[in-house]
Amino acid sequence: MEKFRVCIVEDDPEFREWLLAELAEAAHIECLGCYGATDEAMKKIPAQKPDIVLMDLIFENSLINGIECMLRLKLIAPDLKFMVITSHGDDGKVFEALRVGAGSYILKGDIPRKMIDVLTEFYSGGAPMSPEIAKKVIGSFHKSPEELAMVQQLSPREKEILELLSKGLMYKEIAGMLPNENAPAKTISEGTVKIHVFNIYQKLQVNNRHDAIRKYLSKI
Repeated sequence: MEKFRVCIVEDDPEFREWLLAELAEAAHIECLGCYGATDEAMKKIPAQKPDIVLMDLIFENSLINGIECMLRLKLIAPDLKFMVITSHGDDGKVFEALRVGAGSYILKGDIPRKMIDVLTEFYSGGAPMSPEIAKKVIGSFHKSPEELAMVQQLSPREKEILELLSKGLMYKEIAGMLPNENAPAKTISEGTVKIHVFNIYQKLQVNNRHDAIRKYLSKI
């Protein structure tokens, strides 16, 4: 079996130890590092160049969450593969994680006895997912005429902002990236982004960014 290397980003010490014990049983898997905070992972993983990063999503003692960490690491190392292993299966987090580059999404309650087999499948080109997550992904392709009509109401700029929101960017970051249509040499303001987001919520009939992203990504 071809050998491959992984890093773990997980803030639960007991779960980290379980993962390390599982990986220790496989001669073809080398663990390069195990991090309890995304801040530390961001500093060390780019230089280590693992084949796969096992990533949790919520970190109480970190400046950024797992989704933003994946996005930033992807910008530095586009070929990096991410397997999300988390307790969080709500639609917003699932689709944001997949959008920024996760190739596998496993709920901790669904982890099989042999984590080695799941990792090997992922490294070999598979996309292992918990049954609940697979259903969400498949369901996202089922378009209702009403929701499809909502998405079609969005302007090109609103769609552009939703694309950037789906990558985990904040309003201020988005403002600095988009040219002002009335003054191309300048970018739009953060306030303008907020106005666009308010209009997006109205058109899609949602109350938060997660629902807006989910509805948008499921209909494009």
